[in-house]
Amino acid sequence: MSWLQNLFLKISRNWILFVVMLVANFASFTILFALEDQFEALAGIPVYDTQNALTTAQILEQLPLYQGEALNAYLRFAAFDFVFPLVSAIFIAVICTLLLRLNRLKIAQTLLRWRLPLVVLLITLFDYLENVGLLTVLAAAPAPDAAVMNFALVFKQLKLAGLALTGPLVGILVALLIADVARRVLNRPGRVTPQEA
Repeated sequence: MSWLQNLFLKISRNWILFVVMLVANFASFTILFALEDQFEALAGIPVYDTQNALTTAQILEQLPLYQGEALNAYLRFAAFDFVFPLVSAIFIAVICTLLLRLNRLKIAQTLLRWRLPLVVLLITLFDYLENVGLLTVLAAAPAPDAAVMNFALVFKQLKLAGLALTGPLVGILVALLIADVARRVLNRPGRVTPQEA
């Protein structure tokens, strides 16, 4: 996995690559939800993937809607849902790498050595496993196995938990960087203290 960490470091050091990743992240987000809108226009409901409180009962209740053009629309969404989570995770991992790389505090350098940014990719894995579960449910319609539905729902909740932790993680790394910058300013050679003024 060191090649991934090296990729994140390379992007975090090159502002052109960073902007490309920013644009790719925004574009993939826009495309994914445009594809969901197409499905919702046909089926009258959001896709399974974006229903955060989805239950097995709701899966079965909504399953008949996944037919014809609506099913085709969902399959287009599902195909792109293997692209978006990876692009998004790489972008977040690059932000984490940048925040750690700019930080001279020992803890920040240790976290970078431990490859903390790679943890974000777990969310992508959970999303992929949710996708596989939901596609298996559709393939087994009209009577999918309860175990497969629960498989999809477990990884949905793991994905959501990971997403919920992403904001606090970035917030903590920003706070650590601010602490490092403040320490450097306060310890700057030649700085006049209030007692010396």
